[in-house]
Amino acid sequence: MGPGRVIVLNGTTSSGKSTLARALQRKLAEKGEPWVLIGLDDFFARSPAAWFRIGDHSGPHAEAGMVFELVDGRIERRVGPFGRTVLAGYRAAVAGMARAGLDVIVDEVLLSAEDWEGWRVELAGLSVRWVAVELPLEIALRRERDRGDRVIGMAAAQFDVVHSFAAYDVRVDTGELTPEEAAEAILR
Repeated sequence: MGPGRVIVLNGTTSSGKSTLARALQRKLAEKGEPWVLIGLDDFFARSPAAWFRIGDHSGPHAEAGMVFELVDGRIERRVGPFGRTVLAGYRAAVAGMARAGLDVIVDEVLLSAEDWEGWRVELAGLSVRWVAVELPLEIALRRERDRGDRVIGMAAAQFDVVHSFAAYDVRVDTGELTPEEAAEAILR
């Protein structure tokens, strides 16, 4: 087997990336193609909570991990040494899976030039498609609020940053398209 392919779905929290990823996975499975879904949340969920600060949770080692903090009415992200290592490990895992022959759909929130450069280095030589998952801010804010499991303000904080770094192959608007329609647009 040769290397697998990678589709990176990048957008704010509550933009519909996870739902789109599952719709895309189903459509590819209908074509006889098994694609694996992976996202940063998979790695942070398995990391010690003591190294994170988000919402009401404040771990004692958060400054060494990752901090999402309200600053001047906006949520700001700070990444310490452990957080940088988790991010690097996540990108390396995606690349390793693809190099092992798996096709991978990635659920991403790209927030810095450093993250973008990390992806470019890790995915070098692989077949990669970057997808901008877009929607109007007011829809992202409503979804964030309605979900009840997100830190309010995250979508607004990410909105002006998330599409600043990647070079995209395709853009989909999940405010206008259903997940199935967006998946079809990506496949075209």
